[in-house]
Amino acid sequence: MREKQASDLSRRSILTAGVAGAGLVAAGTPALGATLTAGEILERMKQNVGGPWRDGGVDHFTVGGPETVVRGISTVMMCTFDALKDSLKVGCNMVISHEPTYWSHPDRLDDIRDDPLYKIKLDYVTRNNMVVWHFHDHWHALRPIDGIHVGEAAQLGWTQYMHKDNPRFYTLPPMTLLDMARQIQSALDARTMRIVGDPAMIVSKMYASYGNFGGITGAAILDGPDCDVMVIGEAQDWDLPMYVQDTMSAGNKKAFIMIGHDKSEQWGMKYCAEWLGTFIKEIPCKFVPIIEPYWNPEKPVMEINTKI
Repeated sequence: MREKQASDLSRRSILTAGVAGAGLVAAGTPALGATLTAGEILERMKQNVGGPWRDGGVDHFTVGGPETVVRGISTVMMCTFDALKDSLKVGCNMVISHEPTYWSHPDRLDDIRDDPLYKIKLDYVTRNNMVVWHFHDHWHALRPIDGIHVGEAAQLGWTQYMHKDNPRFYTLPPMTLLDMARQIQSALDARTMRIVGDPAMIVSKMYASYGNFGGITGAAILDGPDCDVMVIGEAQDWDLPMYVQDTMSAGNKKAFIMIGHDKSEQWGMKYCAEWLGTFIKEIPCKFVPIIEPYWNPEKPVMEINTKI
């Protein structure tokens, strides 16, 4: 039953709703034929993040520019080729992506301008008059709470358990580590999670760092009294996961859940569409889930769209 429920929340069902005209998120009723430019949309975003807008960082147009006329906005976790195709499918030619378009965090083009795949992807978005905004730094800087954390907590049903002074900490109803892992897997539709710890261990005090949490930055947090299980997106196997394994070997009762980068931030971009919809009324704002690229041998799948 859990697997069926997770599947019902999957990317396919959400896209089907979007194609049918419902859209996942659209505040009010957009005017027929209404448009905005990408620059006008960006100006409204700057006014609504709740804090200063800083130059630099990775937030920028990776395709197109402020003059592009926008018919609809999609929000995606990562600007994969499939995300571009699916955005057009639901009538959106502006893609607001939390993660890169061109396979590196800063989306630098210096080393890929002659890459054949770069040219194919660029031709696709240019030919379809698309514009892509990399929205990473300022979405994490959303106030009062990081936008990714708001969306992930809501999807997990854990918003009420967030600590007010630090929303990365949660005090959850006690459960086994196995039950927590199953709950996360079902709620986030995540098929390739990895867990370190005793499945029967009772956990309650959780620290979450969605996305990348590399190095051993989490060691001091994990060692503290307010964390018996850490939930993250991804890390190198030789740093934080190894630290968790070693601290258990030293006799400490700790646990660790690694969701995978995509699913650990995806639902934060669902919230992004909802947020955009509160101040963009003229055109639809839709969440487009991306394909999880990994599968496991028990459930081999091939969802990647190979048609251009």
